[in-house]
Amino acid sequence: MEQQTIIAIAGVTIGFFGVVLALSAHRRIGSARRSLHLLQGNVDGKTLIDAVAAYIDHVRKVEDNLSAVSRRQEELFALLGRSSRNLGLVRFDAFEEMGGKMSFSAALLDDHGDGIVLTAINGRHEARVYSKLIEKGRSAHNLSKDEERAISEALGSARVKQRR
Repeated sequence: MEQQTIIAIAGVTIGFFGVVLALSAHRRIGSARRSLHLLQGNVDGKTLIDAVAAYIDHVRKVEDNLSAVSRRQEELFALLGRSSRNLGLVRFDAFEEMGGKMSFSAALLDDHGDGIVLTAINGRHEARVYSKLIEKGRSAHNLSKDEERAISEALGSARVKQRR
């Protein structure tokens, strides 16, 4: 009888551990099913995996657009450097009998020092306007002191813009 009792106790113990193991496996399977259901669940009619793939595609398109914008920005900065955006203006009295500093020299230059200088000389009965081509801050024509000051001012504003 002792041998049958030991076998019965061993059988009950094995059965108990089997039930505990089965309950643990059932709980793990339930957890795995919930995780799988979450992955297969619908987000706007798509599975989570489909939604992530669509998001990755969207991010790639945004990166492509950002690259295109960056390239265009570089092109625009190059064009901006070639635009006449630096101004130097000097007002002066061309004639002693005239007051009010009605004459002026205006330099319109790009960031490379290329552009024009305009000089307007106003007298009592007439006004004259002169223009001179400027390349790299210099002109092939003789420049007045006022024109040179206007060019220096324009080149000074170009240096300030380049530092920004």
